[in-house]
Amino acid sequence: MNMIFRPFVVFVLVMAMHTAAAETQATTTVFVNVTLVHPERDEIVTGQTIIVEGERIQSIAANEVAKLPADARIIDATGQFLSPGLVEMHAHVPEARMGQEFLEDMLFLWVANGITTIRNMSGEPDHLALREKLAQHEVLGPRMYTSGPRFSGARVKDAGARVAAQADAGYDLIKVHMKLSPSVYDDVVAAASEHQIDVAGHVAEDIGLWRALEAKQKSIDHLDAYFRAMVPEDVDVSEIKDLLLGMAYMPYIDPESMALVAQATADAGVWNAPTLTLAENFIGPYDAAASAVELQYLPPRMAKSWVAIVTGFQKMLADPEQAQQFLNARKQLVMALHDVDAGILLGSDTPQMMNVPGFSTHNELDLLIEAGLTPAEAITAGTFNPAIYFGAESSFGRIQKGLAADFILSSDNPLKNPTTLRTPKGVMVRGRWLDEDELLSGLAAIAAKNAE
Repeated sequence: MNMIFRPFVVFVLVMAMHTAAAETQATTTVFVNVTLVHPERDEIVTGQTIIVEGERIQSIAANEVAKLPADARIIDATGQFLSPGLVEMHAHVPEARMGQEFLEDMLFLWVANGITTIRNMSGEPDHLALREKLAQHEVLGPRMYTSGPRFSGARVKDAGARVAAQADAGYDLIKVHMKLSPSVYDDVVAAASEHQIDVAGHVAEDIGLWRALEAKQKSIDHLDAYFRAMVPEDVDVSEIKDLLLGMAYMPYIDPESMALVAQATADAGVWNAPTLTLAENFIGPYDAAASAVELQYLPPRMAKSWVAIVTGFQKMLADPEQAQQFLNARKQLVMALHDVDAGILLGSDTPQMMNVPGFSTHNELDLLIEAGLTPAEAITAGTFNPAIYFGAESSFGRIQKGLAADFILSSDNPLKNPTTLRTPKGVMVRGRWLDEDELLSGLAAIAAKNAE
C-alpha cells in the first residue's frame, strides 16, 4: 500500500467507494470452477459453479452439469476458494456525532476484511435507520444486528420501561454493561423475557457469573465474571480491585473449577464472545511496527490515544509474568467451554483499543486457533455459530442454496491456512461483489486520507 495520492484523487476514490454502495446488484453473478468451503462440516468441495441472483444463492452445481444464465457476470475462480462471510459479534458502530464519513470508512473496513455481518453492541436511535440503509444497500456495509443504548451504572431507573421502549423501537437485543445492581439486572431480564428480546453483554461485579447463567443471558462477552467465579468461596477477595477482565483474581483461582464453570455455561445454553484480542492488546507487549499497519486506517488522534492507553497500562503491570499467565488461562477457558459444547462466537470488540474494524476480527480468529480450536471450528465461530445464535440458519452463515450470498474469495484453503482470509481476492456482501482492486483502492484511500 505504498501509494501516494494527491488530495483530489483521494477525494474521488473515497466518494466513489461510498456512493457505489447505492448501486443494487442488477446482474446475475456466477462463480465458475470454484472450491466451496464448508467450515461447519470441515470440508471443501472442488469444481463447483455457484449462481447468485440478487442477494441470494440461486444454485450450486458441479461444473459439468451447471447451466449458465445468459448475460451473467462470470467470475473464473479456478484455483480459488469461496468461504462464507465472517461475522463480528462484538462491534461498536460509530455514533452519529462522529460523522458520516468516519462511519462509512469503518463499515468499509469491515467489508474489506470479509466481515459481512456485525452485532453492534453500542446501539443508538440512528443505528435503527442505518440498519435499514445497510439492508437496502443504500450504504455499503455488513448486515447489522444492533443493541439499544446500554444499561449501565448503579442508578438505572425504570429499567422495565426502558426495555419495553427498546423492544418496541425494534432493537435486536438489550445490552447490559457494568455496575448494575442485582435488582436492576433482574428487572431487565424479566422485562426482556416479557418482550421477547435477548439480553447480552457484560456481567457486572455485583451480578456474578452464577446469576447471569441462571438468567440465561444470551451471551457473555469478554469472559466477564468467570475468573471471579473460579475463586474458592473461602478465599476473601472482597477488597480486590480488578483493572482488566478479571486479571486481578488470577492468583486466587482454583484451576480445577474451570471445568465446572464451563459445564454450567453449557447447561444454561449461554454463548460466549471471548474477545481474546482485547486482553492481549492491553497486556502486550506493544508492537509499534505491527500496529502501524492497521492503525493507518484510523484518524491519527484516535490511534495515538489508543497507543497511549495500552502502553500506559503495560507500564503499570506489577507482574508481567502473571499477566501472561492470565492470557493463557483465558485461552484455556475458551477450550474448556468449547470442549463441553458451550457456544463460542467470534468477536473482538472493535473499534476499541488497538482493534481496527475487520483486522481485529482476523486477530481474534488467530487467537481462537492458538487456544486450541481447529481452523474449521474457529471459522465456524464466525460464520454458522452466529447464524444459530440469531436464529437465522436459513438466512446466512453457510454456502447453501437459498441463503444470502455473503462470501470471501481467497487464494488458499482457509481450513488449512486461515490467514488467507486476511487478503481476499474479493468479497460479496448480500450479492454485491467487490473485487480485489476495489477493496485495495478503498483501503488505500482511507489510509491516504488519514495520513494528510
